[in-house]
Amino acid sequence: MSNVIRFPGGDVAAQSAMADILDRTRMHAEMVCRMLNGIEAPPADLAEFLEDVANVYLDHVEEITRWRRGSAGSAPG
Repeated sequence: MSNVIRFPGGDVAAQSAMADILDRTRMHAEMVCRMLNGIEAPPADLAEFLEDVANVYLDHVEEITRWRRGSAGSAPG
């Protein structure tokens, strides 16, 4: 499912990290669609799932922030 994301100055490691973020985003979206498909009310475990997803995105924010503060040729992580 990975797409190679190209951006100016992006090395292979950075592109791989960005593709990982894209893959996780797609996976989370698919999981939410499956959880909510054909139901009348959100399932009890949806809140816990969304909290877990939010924590993953916060980790990505930290990785990207560290990468942006470092050298432009370094990959997140």
